[in-house]
Amino acid sequence: MESNNKNINELQLEIESLKSQLFDANNIIEAIKDGSVDALVVHNDGEPQIYSIESADYTYRILIEKLGEGALSITREGLILYCNDYFAQLINVPAEKITGNYLSSYFEVPEECGLLVAGALELGVSKKEVNLKKTGGSNLSVNISMTDMHPTVEAIGVVITDLTLKKQHEEDLLNYQHDLEIKVDELNATNANLEQFIHVVSHDLKEPLRKILMYTSRLNAETFGVDNQNPINVIRSSAHRLDSLVDDIVKFALSSLKDEVKDVDLNEVLRDVAEDLEFLIRERVAVIDVDSLPVIKGSKVQMRQLFSNLIVNAIKYGKKEIPPAIKIAQEYIDNLDSYGRPVKYLKINIQDNGIGMDKLYLSKIFIIFQRLHLRTEYSGNGIGLSICKKIMENHNGRIEVDSELDGGSTFSLYFPMSD
Repeated sequence: MESNNKNINELQLEIESLKSQLFDANNIIEAIKDGSVDALVVHNDGEPQIYSIESADYTYRILIEKLGEGALSITREGLILYCNDYFAQLINVPAEKITGNYLSSYFEVPEECGLLVAGALELGVSKKEVNLKKTGGSNLSVNISMTDMHPTVEAIGVVITDLTLKKQHEEDLLNYQHDLEIKVDELNATNANLEQFIHVVSHDLKEPLRKILMYTSRLNAETFGVDNQNPINVIRSSAHRLDSLVDDIVKFALSSLKDEVKDVDLNEVLRDVAEDLEFLIRERVAVIDVDSLPVIKGSKVQMRQLFSNLIVNAIKYGKKEIPPAIKIAQEYIDNLDSYGRPVKYLKINIQDNGIGMDKLYLSKIFIIFQRLHLRTEYSGNGIGLSICKKIMENHNGRIEVDSELDGGSTFSLYFPMSD
């Protein structure tokens, strides 16, 4: 019984406390309604906190002052009632000297501004991009937004966004586009000249070489003897080497021209290459083991040139005591492109068991005319791998090599895969 009385007393005390809190809350609400207390009530975690409206108004004023755009309020006639510091900086006049003057004192107000005012009064808000001409100064490209603040205030709120940098960027972009179009035209002209050059090299230069080879072959060896140092043998050897060099230069120049992109079956390409190299493969007893390869987007002619060069290199630089063995395999990998962006690649490895290369020279082998061996040891002009590099660049890919002296070489081709 005594315990029940205690609980009742506690409940009555709690009820009285709640009544007191409710009474205080009702008094605050009624005072705000009546306007006798100028306050803003904000509940934070259930606890009432009171801020004067003056404090809230001050917060909004700070926001407007710090705004990275021009803000002002004007009458319908354009009299400036208030402006923030950004607007003052925009027209290069102290803020305290602006208030009380008309907007037309600082700008030659275009007709669009009058339409904006009318639109704001009719619709509540209106926006437009206009050019304001400073009085006695330069043009200022801005975006103006006007808002009718009636009935709270008999004024129109104006926000002015300076578009000078935006316009400058647009102009720079147009200039850049124009320059780019000029460069493209120049590049097309260069390509046309390159094609003419290739024609001259492949026809006009080779014609006198053919005559040299033809007429020297008619000369009787008995006239000069059979010694390797006789003039006819030297002329013929030099002419053959020059003829080979012209062919390689033409191939390199053609590899710089991008063909029309089509579907290319790499299995078919390798069958064609093996057929072209049939006698060399048979002579060296070379073995070529090829995985099933996919269809890619590219130039079939350049793919044949690419794989032909790499297979010929693998056979040419094979070890004398064992037949060349070439393994061609493929895989898909995730890697980064030259801009650091993640890209999915088709990676094709061409691995051989040849003489290999010292790692010190791996960075040089893709440079045109670079040779790691004497011409008397291995034939060639040092152009083949430069052509391979150029072809891979034409296909937005790359070629890499890993090799060890006397340990064979692996050339890796990276083809980016489109989604």
